Amino acid sequence: MPGNASDHGNRIWRTVVFLIKFLIGVVFCHAIFTSFMVIGWTYRIAQRTAIKYWCKCSARSDFARFIQDDESTAGHRHWPNWFVAQNFRSLFRRPVNGGLGRYLWTIFKGFSSSLRNNLVLGIQGAANTLALTLPSGMMWWFGWDYGWNISFYKSYEQSFIGPVVFLIGTLFFIAVMFYLPMAQARQAVCANWKSFWDARLIIRLIRSQWIRVFLFSGLFVLLCVPVLILKTAPSLFHLSESQNITTSEQAADYLGKYYFLASLYVLPCYVLIRVLAAKIYARGLLTSLKDNLVSIEELNPFEQILFKRLELHLVSPPLPGNRFLKILGWMGSRMGQVLSVVFMFLVWAALSGAILVSEFLNYHEAGRGWWNQQLVQLPWFNYMPSHIRPTGEEISVAIVLVVLVIAGRYAGNCMRAMAKDRSIAHI
Repeated sequence: MPGNASDHGNRIWRTVVFLIKFLIGVVFCHAIFTSFMVIGWTYRIAQRTAIKYWCKCSARSDFARFIQDDESTAGHRHWPNWFVAQNFRSLFRRPVNGGLGRYLWTIFKGFSSSLRNNLVLGIQGAANTLALTLPSGMMWWFGWDYGWNISFYKSYEQSFIGPVVFLIGTLFFIAVMFYLPMAQARQAVCANWKSFWDARLIIRLIRSQWIRVFLFSGLFVLLCVPVLILKTAPSLFHLSESQNITTSEQAADYLGKYYFLASLYVLPCYVLIRVLAAKIYARGLLTSLKDNLVSIEELNPFEQILFKRLELHLVSPPLPGNRFLKILGWMGSRMGQVLSVVFMFLVWAALSGAILVSEFLNYHEAGRGWWNQQLVQLPWFNYMPSHIRPTGEEISVAIVLVVLVIAGRYAGNCMRAMAKDRSIAHI
């Protein structure tokens, strides 16, 4: 009985902590800078998902025991924190041989460990994602505005420019979406921004998991549709009539509550997409290694260490199967891959069309509705009109803070390198 009561209490505590973490994430979706933290936090969840999958496929199926064997994975016992270090309470146990100054410094760093990790990983993830997706968003924005200006000013001899630029942006977006989800998953699992650009490896993994990638793409678009509806819906509200709103302060309060409630859907979908992508990536990497499509030397050092600890590079582990996926195994053939490419093209084209319709119904200032789709790029879900909250000011502040974070990280790395060189010189 005491043991059951203790387990029940632990489950209640974990549930409470999970809800708190979830609500913090929902709040962080409201500002562009804090949305970087959401990206980093989600990437850490994706890394945990992949490690758990590989552990399940190995002889060492006890995930909790496996991650405790190495400091680099010990923090994955629970979902990541937002601010303090993982297993934060253990930092208060003062080591026997450690000095007081080092002990206090360790505690001080622990208070912001997860905050720093989330920020750095999020900024790196956003930078890579925007590097691929921002061109299409800018072409959409330019093509749309140019087309409307042509119709207003009657310059019909240049009327083809807007649609052509918009079409090029759409084709570029579709091509990027074939690659982007698995690239994001690889960056999340490796915790290294350079892994995002391992195009050859990522393409091989995608080809080895065509059916799963295709089904994932369909689910991705289905989850995006309600987000687009939530983004468009405020334009259909007659706030001054239905809600008795007559001032900017009242409108800001109403829209703030609306976007908070909408984020209750956006955040779970954002996390779900990254978790599923991480599972597909983990399976694809294991399958490719088993089929000799990828060698252990091509993996990221973090992955190499994990695979060697789990001995996944020595044997052909049984992969979890699914009868439905086996029935559709014909899609692994060359003909199936060709059809999958066609269907995936149509799926991502449908998402592009849905974005077009949403912006037609409710055009957002500064191109925000074109260059940022919450489940693709930043989970920043706040379309407050500029006369209530200036968008340019928020973006400018976010850019300054990002530069400061990057500069601080670079300075810290330089100081650590100098200290290491000095210690080697003294030896």
